[in-house]
Amino acid sequence: MASPTAPVVIIGGDAAGMSAASKARREDPSLPVIVFEQGPDISYAACGMPYWFEGLVQSDEMLRALHLEDARRKRGIDVRIHHRVTAIHPEAHTVEVQDLERDRTFIQPYSKLLIATGASPVVPPIPGLDLPGVFTLRTLEDGRRIHRYLESRRPRRGVIIGAGYIGLEMAEAFRSRGMETWVLELLPQILPQMDPDLLAPVVDHLVEQGVHLHTSTRVTGVRQANGALQVVALQEDGRSLTVAADMVLVSTGIRPNSRLAAEAGLALTVANAIQVDERMRTSAPDIYAAGDCVAYRHRVLDREVWIPLAPSANKSGRVAGENMAGGHAIFPGILGTAVVKVFDYSLAVTGLTEGQAQEHAERFAGGVAASTITAPSKPAYYPGAQPVHVKVVIERATGRILGAQLVSRSDVSKRADIFATAITAGMTVAEFGLLDLTYAPPFAPVYDPVLVAANVAARHVQPVPG
Repeated sequence: MASPTAPVVIIGGDAAGMSAASKARREDPSLPVIVFEQGPDISYAACGMPYWFEGLVQSDEMLRALHLEDARRKRGIDVRIHHRVTAIHPEAHTVEVQDLERDRTFIQPYSKLLIATGASPVVPPIPGLDLPGVFTLRTLEDGRRIHRYLESRRPRRGVIIGAGYIGLEMAEAFRSRGMETWVLELLPQILPQMDPDLLAPVVDHLVEQGVHLHTSTRVTGVRQANGALQVVALQEDGRSLTVAADMVLVSTGIRPNSRLAAEAGLALTVANAIQVDERMRTSAPDIYAAGDCVAYRHRVLDREVWIPLAPSANKSGRVAGENMAGGHAIFPGILGTAVVKVFDYSLAVTGLTEGQAQEHAERFAGGVAASTITAPSKPAYYPGAQPVHVKVVIERATGRILGAQLVSRSDVSKRADIFATAITAGMTVAEFGLLDLTYAPPFAPVYDPVLVAANVAARHVQPVPG
């Protein structure tokens, strides 16, 4: 039974954890809140680290969203860094905490508990990934290690294992520093979050930028030879590839940090992420969870998915914080909306890709359909117009929009946001095609590419007879 005088306890001091702590204190300024963070940093912009390495961000201090002393003094949050929670006891309403600086362990009671333990890099079982000069990038501590290495060693050759968001952003960072750069990807395409048919111009662009890109390539080992690293890989045709490198970045995905929750008997779900309801409550009384350790409801599929992204971490933490303070906030779910910069290109996705929609085609009336168009970002006569490739996925019988993807040398982020809004509203392509969007030659054509895409997709609508 929870003690009425026990504090709210939060495990994890980054996006979800500090959003929850701040919201709980705003809702109830008298509520005692303790945040245990095992590392030295709280509330930082991890997504900005590649741009720090590139030199666009001047220091790691600029990546901090909230400083430790501000959290303590201005917001009244008892933040304790270098404190690792090692066990949760739901029936006793306590957690075991290891103070890493003083090397002591103590028991902390809680009235409400939030698990915001995030996710960790997946390190494949490849020999040599523990060698000096091999890195992963997840925390600000990881970023500092990489930055120190880049500044002190001035590496000339870098290998990136993995061609997802971080892998490609880091390829740009490496090239900006004049490094010869290889990207080795196990899958047959870059960016597995998108359909492959949209990616050809981006692949060509990577090559134009001097990136040695090898897809369908399995890294089998990393070794030291002649004072450098050697990355050994096996290509799809059976040929071996050996690349000499001064540093290696492993960017092969992440997994939810759900071990504490599992050991406490809490329910897990897809990808071993923690299962929560719309109020961010777990299967145990008075225990909440939020952030990258959690699975959310997908608003199109109406089922749990694990898509770890910063916006959902911050928003779900805010919802959890309000509810732990006695509120009744609801987190409605996600679409997996994301955008990434790859040199001169921007790529965005929201909702379902065609591949994902086809996997779940039985859930949609008449199955699914998709269409792709290319239209200019501005009137063709206006300087700076760029082709925008737009793919729309729909429910065939109704024309309801299920997903969209955009690729262009222009900024596609806000055009993707229009689709995200439309999907949330349950709009059809017919309704979308008549949206009253802005027009002026410096900004967009009369028929914006998103409207063109919707009108073309409408041709694929086939209502079910009767």
